[in-house]
Amino acid sequence: MTTGGHRTRFGKYELQERLGAGGMAVVHRARYTVAEGVSRSVVIKRVRDPYALDPAFVRMFLNEARISMGLSHGNIVQVFDFGQEEGEYFLAMEWVDGQPLSKVLKRLKLKGMAHLPAPLAVQLMVEVCKGLHHAHTRRDEEGRSLGLVHRDVSPDNVLVSYEGEVKLTDFGIAKAQWAGRQDTDAGVVRGKFLYLSPEQTRAEALDARSDVYTAGVVLFELLTGRRPAEGDQASVMERIATGDLTPPHAHVPDLDPSLGALVTRALALRRDDRFTSAEDFQRALAEWLAYRAPLFPASTLRHLMGWLFEEELKLAGQPPRIPESFLRQVAVWTGEGGPGGMDEPERASAVHRAHAEAFPEEHVPGALVGGSPAADMGAGVPGWVWATVIAAAVIFFVGRAVLPDMSETPGRNLQVVSVPPGAEVRWDGKYVGVTPTALKVAPGEDSHQLELRYVGHHPWSTTVSQAAVPERVQVTLERLPPPPPPPEPVVDARVPEPQKAGARKGVPSINAQGESREALDWIVGSPSAGAEYTLGLELLLAGKPGQASEKFGTCLRLVETAAECHLGMGRVGARTARAGVAVEHYRRYLQLRPRGTGAAEARQYLKSRSGR
Repeated sequence: MTTGGHRTRFGKYELQERLGAGGMAVVHRARYTVAEGVSRSVVIKRVRDPYALDPAFVRMFLNEARISMGLSHGNIVQVFDFGQEEGEYFLAMEWVDGQPLSKVLKRLKLKGMAHLPAPLAVQLMVEVCKGLHHAHTRRDEEGRSLGLVHRDVSPDNVLVSYEGEVKLTDFGIAKAQWAGRQDTDAGVVRGKFLYLSPEQTRAEALDARSDVYTAGVVLFELLTGRRPAEGDQASVMERIATGDLTPPHAHVPDLDPSLGALVTRALALRRDDRFTSAEDFQRALAEWLAYRAPLFPASTLRHLMGWLFEEELKLAGQPPRIPESFLRQVAVWTGEGGPGGMDEPERASAVHRAHAEAFPEEHVPGALVGGSPAADMGAGVPGWVWATVIAAAVIFFVGRAVLPDMSETPGRNLQVVSVPPGAEVRWDGKYVGVTPTALKVAPGEDSHQLELRYVGHHPWSTTVSQAAVPERVQVTLERLPPPPPPPEPVVDARVPEPQKAGARKGVPSINAQGESREALDWIVGSPSAGAEYTLGLELLLAGKPGQASEKFGTCLRLVETAAECHLGMGRVGARTARAGVAVEHYRRYLQLRPRGTGAAEARQYLKSRSGR
């Protein structure tokens, strides 16, 4: 209704610009003046003709208003007014200064990123789950559950503000079991077909676990840039209904396996195998974030929005302040390489590969222990996919499958619980899962050794007799003392070994003897980390940078300030053309050992990169 800057009055609102028009409604940005000099931006959603004359649609629209007015949460767009004006039904809702998640994903690809980094995707989905849980648990004035289900969780209905806020919107097809209201629309399929839950495709009655599934689809897309089922509507709905989904690792092989397992559980075919609520899903994701990316800055989403939509913000007179540290991280995510196809698995994995180097695997979320939705998820999934995952020994929640004889033979159950949870459980020296878990101990006279191991804690063990199996073993693991601070740098006047003939420019050679002498200073304080460093150095010298990277990563988990392990990671990055990794760790090495034996090497590499 407004063109060329013309503004139109609509009751107590002043329409400013038309934001868009769907099939059923027109959306405007508007201003509401509370008092002279006091106003606020709002969004006005108006029903379009001929839907305004359709009693069924009007009922649905009023249902959205009634539901939304009863929701008040920081992760849900607030609706604060509705009614009729000039014969038109309308909603007035909170203005979110940002973009829908669908547009964020499109802009990411234009900027050279196929998908979000894992911690950022998880951080965003945690906020969505908070909003969903609030809606799912709403009650009426008599304290009765409304049984609210959103039914349309998708990137179009998740708004991300330029300040990094995440808000769920559009409860237009949500359904609540209001007191005295019959469920009259059974058999009607609603929602975007790519984001339907299995029960939606069958037009069955829905509960909160349907939204958990669709939230899992959105997380899948954030992590991979793809959807678990793609194609035409008929084939997609059939695949969803039968659980024939593509696992996330098929698109992104380097995705953290424990995170992939959380997505798999959310997408289980049987709703009983999913997370029981959006809050349970949120807890599992938050636990993954706490263990896998404890130092991931909460401000990253705000900086990402500023980076993605910098031009729009400048035109609006709000130029974003993007710190140099974030731009360096973006360089790691984008690989600093040439344009390659976004659909290539190697290219699509670059973001997660960079994250895996920063946060190596050491924990599996407790939400995965004791349940295995893989059986349902696996329907229609090629067997080699699951075989690869299991062979990697990283999907711990299927630990019970490691001992099929124990689970199928008669005997007593032994519950094993630890504080903190997630400790590695070994039975007679063989890995059987992580805590909390249950073991089946066959009857007999033999004794068995039960061991618990957890990074940063003393190992624990006990002997269990088959003749007297306890019902429960609960252990509080004792934390290892913190490692001593690294010694002061030692000035080393030796000239670094020149590059070997045939070495590539900017890729340093290795002076194993000198580095071993320097490493001895801190290895004394942490023998375990020192052993990992020594193995890593030997593997690097043997021309096995991938295996060396694992050893240096373990070393840094044990002693984050182990300068030589940062130097090793820098060398790995240089030799494998992973410039972001090399730059990050060479810089960290120079911070810790500005005059160490590898300082000249690190500076030479950084100088070679800065000149490109």
